[in-house]
Amino acid sequence: MIEDPRVSACMVLYNSGACVGEALRCLARSREKVELYVVDNRPSSPDAGFLRVEFPSAHYYPQKRNIGFGRGNNVVLPHLHSRYHLLLNPDVSFDPELIHSMCDYLDHHSDVVILSPKVLNQDGSEQFLPRRRPTVRYLLGGRLEKHGRIFERWRREYTMADESVTKPIDVEFATGCFLMIRTHAFRKIRGFDPRFFLYQEDSDLALKALQLGRVVYHPDMCITHAWRRDSARRLRLTFRHMWSTAQFFWKWGLRW
Repeated sequence: MIEDPRVSACMVLYNSGACVGEALRCLARSREKVELYVVDNRPSSPDAGFLRVEFPSAHYYPQKRNIGFGRGNNVVLPHLHSRYHLLLNPDVSFDPELIHSMCDYLDHHSDVVILSPKVLNQDGSEQFLPRRRPTVRYLLGGRLEKHGRIFERWRREYTMADESVTKPIDVEFATGCFLMIRTHAFRKIRGFDPRFFLYQEDSDLALKALQLGRVVYHPDMCITHAWRRDSARRLRLTFRHMWSTAQFFWKWGLRW
C-alpha cells in the first residue's frame, strides 16, 4: 500500500488477454506512483498472471461471477484513500508523464470533478468519442453513421468531430475507458449506478459528476485505446447496449 497516495486506479478485467500487460507496464513506468486495484470478473482466466508479474503490489479482487463494469469499479470504493481516482481499461497505453500531468491539472482547477483525455487509435488517428450528452438522434447517428449523411452528421455533432478543440473545454461526457475523478466526488455520487451492467454507465457517471462541478476534456493529454466496438458486431451486446440506453433515458429523460 502506498501511504496517502495522490492517485489510485482501478482496472476491471474480463477475459482481457495479453493487452493487460501493456496497461500494467504503463502504470508501473508512470512518474506518479499509483495505488492499483484490480477487479477480476473472471478469475479463472490467465489475466491474473500478468498482474502478479507486472504489478505485484496491486490489490486484487477476484469475483465469483461477472458483475459488470460499473459494479466492478464500485467494489473498490470503500477502500480508496487517495485524492484522485483513475478508471482505466486494460486495453489502453499512455506516456509515463500523463497521470502526473492530470493530477497537477486537478490540483490547479479545484472546480473540475472529472478530467478526460484525448483518445487515439493504435495508428495514431483520433477516436472521436462522445463529448455531448447522449440523445436519441446522437445515438442513432452512432449506430447508423454509415447509412446516410444525416446519421453521419449527428454522430459528428455528438463527438464534436468538426470542431477544432485546441484547449481544455467543458463537456457532458467522459469515456469510461480512461478518466480521472476526484475520489471524494466518486464517493459522494456512490460510484457507478449498478443498474448499468455495461454501456451508458460512463454517460450516467458524467451527468452525476456535473451536479458537483465541471467535466473537462483536455486535448493535450492523450492515451491510445485498442477500441473494438463489440456491440456493433455482436447481437447479444447490441441488445445489452439498447437496454442500457433505455435505462439511461428512463433515468435522465428522453431528449431528441
